Amino acid sequence: MARTMHNRAVIWGARALLALTLAFFSEVVWWSSDPLALSAGQWGTRAVLYLALAALLLDLMARFGAGELFGWIVLGGLYGLLHGALISGGALAALPLSLVTRPLGLHTLGGGMLALLFLGWLLDGRGFVPGRAILLAGVGLLAGVWVRWYPLLPSNDFPLPGVSSVLVLLVIGLALIGALFFAWARLAGQRGLVLESALSLSPWAWGAVAAALIIGFLGQARAGAIVTPGGALLGVLAGYLILLLYFLRSGVSAIPFLRRLDPPRPVSVPVFGLYAALLVLPAALGYNLPGGGPEALPLRALTAALTLFGILWLPGVSLGIGLRAYIRLFRQGG
Repeated sequence: MARTMHNRAVIWGARALLALTLAFFSEVVWWSSDPLALSAGQWGTRAVLYLALAALLLDLMARFGAGELFGWIVLGGLYGLLHGALISGGALAALPLSLVTRPLGLHTLGGGMLALLFLGWLLDGRGFVPGRAILLAGVGLLAGVWVRWYPLLPSNDFPLPGVSSVLVLLVIGLALIGALFFAWARLAGQRGLVLESALSLSPWAWGAVAAALIIGFLGQARAGAIVTPGGALLGVLAGYLILLLYFLRSGVSAIPFLRRLDPPRPVSVPVFGLYAALLVLPAALGYNLPGGGPEALPLRALTAALTLFGILWLPGVSLGIGLRAYIRLFRQGG
């Protein structure tokens, strides 16, 4: 009995850790709404949805072996699509632009992909890596630019946050991730289960995840954020992404991310602190860069880059998967 409870704590701890990391990058690093204005009830609702999304991503990763480049992008895209539909809203406000700028752009790259990448770095047991430091500093700088100018766009209805509020939220979020991460890594290091298979959802867990996502979808539909044609489009895109994961399926031994969970090889506390500083300090710099307003170059360039990414990644991944399948068939035929 004690072993069963311990295993469940490890499994749901992994899901909670990913959920917290997803929420951090989606709510605190890249704002699409005002996190300072959310009530305790709204945060509770979002926490349930983030946990459901994290459980879903880990299940699909384990089920289809989606841990390499294409799988990472597709999982990030599925998260971005569901986030735009269930949490941030606005995914279908002005099709097709609203679909590619936020769900397939901002939330895919800045939310899902960055969260999986960051958590993977914390779990690979390596020390300080300069390339990672440069990327994190770049993310922090761009996030500072985004949070400084994005709230001032006419389409948004929340006030400009002060730089101190932005930095405090970043520090609190990273502190929570660090506390949960090191506590979970210590607990997971004492167990004897194979996380690659244990992270697949049981029928009961699938029911709970599906119920949370359906309730979130109905809530957005009731609020007018999702209408029938748009909801059908979201369903088609989500189904297509899962189909891509099916074509990407491989043995669980080929999943780099899940291998890092089993057993976990956490980075040291000083390395975590350095990575955290490299997100926070450049964000302060990016916030204070001269920009001239939300219509000036910094935000326009960043929005254009996210939009271009949102337009290109799905056709690019589809083409890459198709070419890889063709090469595999060609080699087998030869």
